[in-house]
Amino acid sequence: MKRTTAIVCLSSLLITAGCSDSKSGGGKSGNDEQKASGAVIKQFADAWVKAWAPDGKPDAAGALTDNPTVFAKRLDDTDTALVASTVTVTPQGDPKCSDANNCTQELAVEAQLRGIGAMKWTSTATAVKTADAWKIKASGDTIYPGLGDTNYLKRVRALPARASILDRNGVALTANRPVVIVGVASGAVATPATYAAFTKYLQVDGTKLAARAKAAPAGQFVDAITIRAEQWEALRPTMGKLPGVLTMGGTQSLPPTATFAKNLIGTMKTATADTLKNAGPTASAQDQVGTTGLQYAFQQQLAGTPGGTVTLRDGKTKLTIKTVFSQKGTAGKPVKTTLDTAMQKSAEAALATSKLPASLVAVQASTGQILAAANGPTVASYNRAFQGQYAPGSTFKIVTSAALIGSGETGATALPCTNTINVFGKTFKNYDGLAAYGAGTMQKAFNESCNTAFISQHARLPKDGMTKAAAMFGIGRDLNLSINAYGGQVPLPKDDVAEAASMIGQGTVTASPLAISLVAATVDHGTAMKPVLVPGKDAAGAAASPLPPATVAALRTFMRTTVTGGTAKVLAGNGAVAAKTGTAELVSGGKVITNAWMAGYRGDVAFAVIVEGGESGSHTAGPILKTFLSSFK
Repeated sequence: MKRTTAIVCLSSLLITAGCSDSKSGGGKSGNDEQKASGAVIKQFADAWVKAWAPDGKPDAAGALTDNPTVFAKRLDDTDTALVASTVTVTPQGDPKCSDANNCTQELAVEAQLRGIGAMKWTSTATAVKTADAWKIKASGDTIYPGLGDTNYLKRVRALPARASILDRNGVALTANRPVVIVGVASGAVATPATYAAFTKYLQVDGTKLAARAKAAPAGQFVDAITIRAEQWEALRPTMGKLPGVLTMGGTQSLPPTATFAKNLIGTMKTATADTLKNAGPTASAQDQVGTTGLQYAFQQQLAGTPGGTVTLRDGKTKLTIKTVFSQKGTAGKPVKTTLDTAMQKSAEAALATSKLPASLVAVQASTGQILAAANGPTVASYNRAFQGQYAPGSTFKIVTSAALIGSGETGATALPCTNTINVFGKTFKNYDGLAAYGAGTMQKAFNESCNTAFISQHARLPKDGMTKAAAMFGIGRDLNLSINAYGGQVPLPKDDVAEAASMIGQGTVTASPLAISLVAATVDHGTAMKPVLVPGKDAAGAAASPLPPATVAALRTFMRTTVTGGTAKVLAGNGAVAAKTGTAELVSGGKVITNAWMAGYRGDVAFAVIVEGGESGSHTAGPILKTFLSSFK
């Protein structure tokens, strides 16, 4: 009995051992299943990443499932719904196999939602073995848990209100104002008359717009231009009923008028490839973004970051099941500038009186802060006030006088004013309004703007004399402003003729109106200051060592007496103004034309004006400055 029992027990042990051996062998088979299913899941994860990449296709991922056509469309539709730019899909741990034909593995998914940010979730891929091949079960839950066969994801993006650009006193220069996006229907809906109207009334190239419309998919809105709501209301009777014209309403960050400080504030348009890159990773191709000026330079600060939600929706009722992702946006931060609103308006009003292209810049002499910068009489896209590269003409005699004073001369030094002067075969003359007066001093030559008098002293200066003198006024350095600006240049002259030309602001000497306003500011303050448009962003402080006291005293006398009894007397009666006129010659289209200049200061405000094609500084630039100065004290 005991023996029998023992035999039974031994048999039981052998059976158990046999089961154990069988399970051990099954464990080995299970490792093979893990490896095989894990391999196909890894292939699927890699294919998903490629499917959601820019211009990616879902076919390869779909082919790894047991229902390729249905799943590929499901994966693509989810990508479209989320507006995902990229995705990472990372299998977690090892597959878990419930039997020899069914294994699951978690997938850590992180999708970059274009224009919002990163959305993370964990889904589960189920690999099933069919006909000796492993396939991913074509379930919506593989993409996102809860999708099933009919549910779907819906994304909503919310943009915060764009922050304002402010003046020096915190007054808003821009605000979100109503606009109308004007465009056409895709295809051949619009007529030649429609496109001709875009060209005539909106300065949009109708031919290019027609080509875009014909190339766009059916049913699309092809945007052409964004304009202020009031501008569209004026155009509605003319364009509103033309075939194919479509409009969309919206808001855009705009100054109070279409022209106010346009070259400084800049413009906004629907994003392009270049402006989208500047706008940062959370911007969208449909966004209105800064394209020029401060709107472009501070796009990301002004725009803030968008928020967004993704909800899981019931495929039949379309109702929200739950919110699966939520990100709160952050408001943009204002950009405070050094501009003075009243002075900017005065500058623009003064230029409106000109019949020729003109620019005016005003700066605070003691700090270099830019108070106003305007271009007129009509505003173009080119910011002449900051970027113009002009021969400064006789306004540069401020620098020349400083160079000669540094060589030992004074305001009382005799400088003869002749009709012409010859330097190594090159004949220089005075501007047409000046008759030679013979004997005189440097101060008189400055007051009357006698070219020959200053050129007669060219031998007193070393070869680099004008270049070094210009550097004392900040000319020749990179201005490093928030928006593009030209600081001027005074290259080393190649010979005596070039040196003589540089002494009267001609030849290779160039400067912008901003740079010349800073020359006048240097006389006013005594030290050249770096220009500042956005405090904290633009480098501030001295741009050079202080001018010698004797030089400052002499230049202030020169510029004041030019107003009281010289070529700038048009400004007399406008307070204690000090100024220098200038006329610069240039050849354009084979003809010699002149640009008229005037630069100076009153109180702590320094300024410069240029009029392209103007007769002279006193006759053309002077009246503009007189209008400007009369508007403030």
